[in-house]
Amino acid sequence: MQTDIDINSLLRFYLDAGVDETIGEEPVNRLSARAIKETAESAAPRPAAAGVKIRKPEAARPTPLPSLAEGVRDAEETARRCQTIAELRSALENFEHCALKKLATHTVFADGDPDARLMMIDRQPSGDEDRNGLPFSGAAGLLLDRMLAAIDLTRGDVYLASAIPWRPPGERALTDEERALCLPFARRHIELAKPAYILACGEAAGYLLNEKTGINRLRGRWKDLQIGPGRAKMLPIFHPAFLIDQPALKKYAWADLLNLKAAMKQEQ
Repeated sequence: MQTDIDINSLLRFYLDAGVDETIGEEPVNRLSARAIKETAESAAPRPAAAGVKIRKPEAARPTPLPSLAEGVRDAEETARRCQTIAELRSALENFEHCALKKLATHTVFADGDPDARLMMIDRQPSGDEDRNGLPFSGAAGLLLDRMLAAIDLTRGDVYLASAIPWRPPGERALTDEERALCLPFARRHIELAKPAYILACGEAAGYLLNEKTGINRLRGRWKDLQIGPGRAKMLPIFHPAFLIDQPALKKYAWADLLNLKAAMKQEQ
């Protein structure tokens, strides 16, 4: 007959061996009809005692998302409070209403000389621009360098900015909501930079003008862009990335660059 000491020693042996559950002496078929019925009965909720009320747990209330109008109003107020380009950049990097920011690697803001007479505005960032945080990067940037050199300019003579600060996933088209949330920052950027001339590349032209007209109809025609007290002459032009895919259209870009050069030379 086993003593209490023998039982305690046996239990310690089981615990040291990693045993944490006891079972019967006979194997149990957990798939039998009886076993399934017993499992279901044990899992069923027990009825409450008479006179006892069970309070159902309250469902967590979802945090309401700001409406588009609220987001745009916040973007406008945030941009308006910025008195310098550095403040605008910081405010944009901390702006949380646009979902594009959550999947982007960098906020693509600007590069070059903010005091330059000429401001070039990029469309939404590409993969290259998202990776290094600078507008007009990669192959499109190399072509842009050659385009500027053709009219005796370098990147150091120009202020390069991005109309949209974050790359859309898969470089898809922008939604109207995303455009609306980013536009106040783009317009305030122009207002603070005070350029005399703007080259708006590709989709950036219609975006800044708040028009649905495509670049094919806008390019080559000067537009007066009034933002706040400032005014700039804006010339829409094909984007360098588009010209890489459509080299036959480079002749139109060359004509636009000559147009820009003549206008800037005339006002020197």
